[in-house]
Amino acid sequence: MQTANDIILEKIYKAPIPLVWKAITEEEHMRNWYFDFQNSFQLTVGTHFEWYGGDPKGKQWLHRGEMLEIVPNKKLVHSWTYPGYSGKAIAYWELSEVDAATTKLNFRFEFAEPFDANEPELVRGNFVMGWNELILNSLEQYLNKQ
Repeated sequence: MQTANDIILEKIYKAPIPLVWKAITEEEHMRNWYFDFQNSFQLTVGTHFEWYGGDPKGKQWLHRGEMLEIVPNKKLVHSWTYPGYSGKAIAYWELSEVDAATTKLNFRFEFAEPFDANEPELVRGNFVMGWNELILNSLEQYLNKQ
């Protein structure tokens, strides 16, 4: 269910769907632009995975996700939580072909349960900045090098 608080991004990449799919689902690609999942990211519904992320000069937050839906080369859906803190989000990655060499990503980060209001680092604005950097810059730069 989409809400006004969701973060919604759309980006067109000059890369075919199979390459974009690999970049968002295979750890050897993901660690170059996204996070290092330490071999815990598995494309099986129900699988849990963990990773650390945060300001390089600040706190490194433990994140936990669960694979919720996988449609190869089309759709990836997973949860996003912080163990020990309240709140939950769902990340939706949907790919569609513009042409054989071009892919459109529709990304949505749904705040299913509000994150801990007592934690200034978990405010929506930080997620907006982070996702803008990852989806609009980091992933594109990585794909352009492939």
